[in-house]
Amino acid sequence: MTTQSLVLTRTLNAPVALVFKAWTDREALAQWWGPQGSTVTVKEFNLTPGGLFHYHLSSQHGEMWALFKFREIEAPGKLVFVSSFSDEDGNLTRGPFFPNWPLEILNILTLEEADGKTLLTLTAEPINATADETKVFTDLHPSMQQGYAGTFIQLENYLKNQ
Repeated sequence: MTTQSLVLTRTLNAPVALVFKAWTDREALAQWWGPQGSTVTVKEFNLTPGGLFHYHLSSQHGEMWALFKFREIEAPGKLVFVSSFSDEDGNLTRGPFFPNWPLEILNILTLEEADGKTLLTLTAEPINATADETKVFTDLHPSMQQGYAGTFIQLENYLKNQ
């Protein structure tokens, strides 16, 4: 990864296998993924390389479609996927808030056991992006860090109830 990468870390009070399941199970993802206060409806979920997590997200900020295209699945410690905004049919679209948002973001999720807890690291970086798209992504790192902080709180709450 490079300097335009967004790197997020979080220590979760749950075993690695449970955290991995939260990221790789259709029903689990629908319960915690997305901004706080949002609702996720899963249209397609196929946890195989080349498979999709295609979903509709409804929040106070509006409605949108998005997807993950899975590249690597190495249970229980690594998940690699490309995230994109999409339409209802799964065609890639521009982000609804920023016209120069990259079409594809490569995400590498690693989970490591640390004293009975899980160290989560998520690294995200635009791929196949123009210089302008990469700049928009990099300029929005603080906003994404804030958004993911809320999403990770939802993940923590989900894990507490498992």
